[in-house]
Amino acid sequence: MSELDRQILKTIIDTAHDHYFVVNADGQVMDVSPGAAAVYGMTREELCTANVHELEASGVLKPSISLEVLRTGRTLQMMQLTATGRRVVAQAHPVFVAGKLKCVVSRSMDLTDIQLLQQEYAVLQQRFSDHLRRNSRGGELSGVSQAEGDRAMAGAGQSVQATEQYALSQAEQRQREQSAREQAECEDAALELGELQVRSPVMREIALLLKRVAPTNATVLMLGESGVGKTAFAHQLHRWSQRADGPFIEVNCGAIPESLFESEMFGYQAGAFTGAGNRGKAGLMEQAEGGTLFLDEIGELPLATQTKLLKVIQDGMITRLGDTTTRRADFRLVVATNQDLAARVEQGQFRLDLYYRINVLPVSLPPLRERREDIPALIEQHLSRLNQRHGRRKLLDASLWPILMRQDWLGNIRELENWLERAWLSAPSDVIDSDSVKTLLNTCSTNNANGLGNSFGFSNDKSNGIGVTESFTTADNSHSPNSLSEPAAEGAVAMPTPKLGPNETLKEGLARIEAQWLREMAAELPSTYAIAKRAGISQPSVVRKLKSLSYTNNKSFS
Repeated sequence: MSELDRQILKTIIDTAHDHYFVVNADGQVMDVSPGAAAVYGMTREELCTANVHELEASGVLKPSISLEVLRTGRTLQMMQLTATGRRVVAQAHPVFVAGKLKCVVSRSMDLTDIQLLQQEYAVLQQRFSDHLRRNSRGGELSGVSQAEGDRAMAGAGQSVQATEQYALSQAEQRQREQSAREQAECEDAALELGELQVRSPVMREIALLLKRVAPTNATVLMLGESGVGKTAFAHQLHRWSQRADGPFIEVNCGAIPESLFESEMFGYQAGAFTGAGNRGKAGLMEQAEGGTLFLDEIGELPLATQTKLLKVIQDGMITRLGDTTTRRADFRLVVATNQDLAARVEQGQFRLDLYYRINVLPVSLPPLRERREDIPALIEQHLSRLNQRHGRRKLLDASLWPILMRQDWLGNIRELENWLERAWLSAPSDVIDSDSVKTLLNTCSTNNANGLGNSFGFSNDKSNGIGVTESFTTADNSHSPNSLSEPAAEGAVAMPTPKLGPNETLKEGLARIEAQWLREMAAELPSTYAIAKRAGISQPSVVRKLKSLSYTNNKSFS
């Protein structure tokens, strides 16, 4: 082969949209395309020094199509689930020289984005169906007859079926994947998501909702657990709004001392109080003029300040401390909280009239454990930031992806990013592998406190096949340094330990116990607010969980 031919072949592999593998007759990987690293969770250099037997045994290739071709000597096509959680369709061809199989050339195409697009298309199709159903009673809507609507629906159904068959056709698969990527890129470009990593259908729905209301001045209430991304969505809402050229003023209501809150929020005149500046100071509300005022943790707002904030919202005017004149307040208000404001109203800690004023458009951001499709993109984004910040390029070992994907991440995105940074800093090489993570988990004092602990499946006891420490199985674990439970209080009633069913997984067992507790609380307590207070979770979470259980009772929960 001439040098020109070699360079042409190298250019084809390096720039290919698909992911190519070249494997010799012994199963040794000879070359791969650069894009394969992101899909299979290993660097190109690591893949080029590996053997497909090892990659299949370690779960990187599940299964290895090249290995199957080496065994059968025939062209094959199959679906693979990679260790990074991505689904690909792979095709491999044997290469014979003088009748002897010398190597295998395979290529794989990522279907994950296509499947997400199909899910979004199904949602849009359902909306279209509902729209036609609501308006079909009037005979015709905007010149579209019911018969035409039915034909459109039938065509949409045929398109979905054709799409599924399309993905199975090897000859047309590349064209379909490219088309889907272009559509997704166009949709993301239209949304202008910026740094938001939104892949799950529920989060895309939220992004579309915020994009629609962004041009208005309606107050938005962001609800959700700590770390779900309320601040990031508030920033994006500001960028989408007509006030994007104005300031974005962020205020953490729980971080400013109550004695200073009023002066910081409303500003003050010269000499208004001891220590006041000679020139006075504009408050944060004035600084948000023409832009967006984002009040985070509004549930921590002092009652006295709540009254003044309500007046500003109602009148649109601000009065500085020590001043007798009023100033016009022109800002868009966005608030956020991880608390149940309705419950705080019942407890007398939050004004009911203010609650109604800010609860114009409530947007509930689900926790990360309920939208796991977003986890890979969040991991890749934060790893890229860490690599850029520290001047090195590190990757996650393929074995860690399934572990990270099944974590509940009780601290959500903030906890995920915190864990990744600690893992990045702790890894001695450019690959963050299970050994470095195990050391990190065993040495960090905060593991058990934040729920990570040994939930990652690592055990100090090599003989324990379940992957938890000995302290979980011994009768007396109160003195074990790795025990997650506190010693029982004197006189406390010992609770029986729930047992897993014969064929029940840990996740299924936890879900069963949670469902049992929720049903018991729903039968005993008068409202979902009372259940939320008893369980220590938000009221929207209680409503969501009860709906998922299809709970029915004579009570009318709200």
